[in-house]
Amino acid sequence: MIIDSHVHLVDEGWIHRDFFLGMARMAAAMVGKETGHSADPEAIVDNLLPILTDPGGDKLIESMDKVGIDKCCIFAVDYELATGQVTVPIEEQNLAIVKAANKYPDRLIPFFTIDPRRQNSAQIFERFITEHGVRGLKLHPTSGFFPYEKCCYPLYEKCLEYHLPVLFHTGSQPAPLKFRFSQPVMVDDVAADFPELKIVMAHVGHDLYKEALLVASVKTNIYFDISGWQIRYRSRPADFYRMLRTVLDEVGPWRVFFGTDGPYLNVIVPPDQWLKAVLEPDVSSCPEIEFSREELEIIAGKALSRFLGLEDIPHKSTQSGNPEENKSIQ
Repeated sequence: MIIDSHVHLVDEGWIHRDFFLGMARMAAAMVGKETGHSADPEAIVDNLLPILTDPGGDKLIESMDKVGIDKCCIFAVDYELATGQVTVPIEEQNLAIVKAANKYPDRLIPFFTIDPRRQNSAQIFERFITEHGVRGLKLHPTSGFFPYEKCCYPLYEKCLEYHLPVLFHTGSQPAPLKFRFSQPVMVDDVAADFPELKIVMAHVGHDLYKEALLVASVKTNIYFDISGWQIRYRSRPADFYRMLRTVLDEVGPWRVFFGTDGPYLNVIVPPDQWLKAVLEPDVSSCPEIEFSREELEIIAGKALSRFLGLEDIPHKSTQSGNPEENKSIQ
């Protein structure tokens, strides 16, 4: 089974335009680094928004079918207190996530998201657990709160009560969101105060992955997803594979999950290429690195299936019947 641990559904009115402008400025800078010319961020946003929009998950399912991904964890984001007012309230966005998951119950796994500073955030979360069957909590500290702030703790307590994981964004983020809130070390207090809470650090902290590993080495309730590493893979694939090897060596494959951070990072590396990069790694640029077929299959879906308590049905693409399949890839 291949599972994408990290996918956003997006629609008009869910996220303030300033967030997309921040992403567009980052994309323009990446292009300008190579060409010396800077694209117009406003034009980038206008071109990308129709591509990203998919509130019902229909585009996502089509992509999953083409790529060979069996299931995806889906969620919205709550940036409103950082970026300015949006036209669709966060509860309605969460309801849209649930609706998409209900439409495709065998494919989409709904997570709930909210800014913990909102009034009655824990009570709203509990209602979505009991009435709508959400399977986890997604928090994005870059909107202006630290994971260890006491306003967050009632949400963690609900996760423990209902045996659900919490997924944190960790690592950098474009303006107007703020990186200082999402450094991996900021999750350490949460892992210490809630040692039974299942915690996922999304993106392995990006370039602070060594800090993320340092925290996880002493807090064994911390897991990782590797979404967001497409940028590093595209620019310096050897660095990506060395990073992935380091993560697996430190915490083992059962604490590492494949993810795309779609639809945003799909623009950088299409999901079929990203999945191939993970399942069929070309390590010719770093011949000292190797991965076993078993490790790759675990991070592609087996680890997250166990983590979420899903039925582990082998995906046809991983069942070659080849006796060589568990040999190292190098």
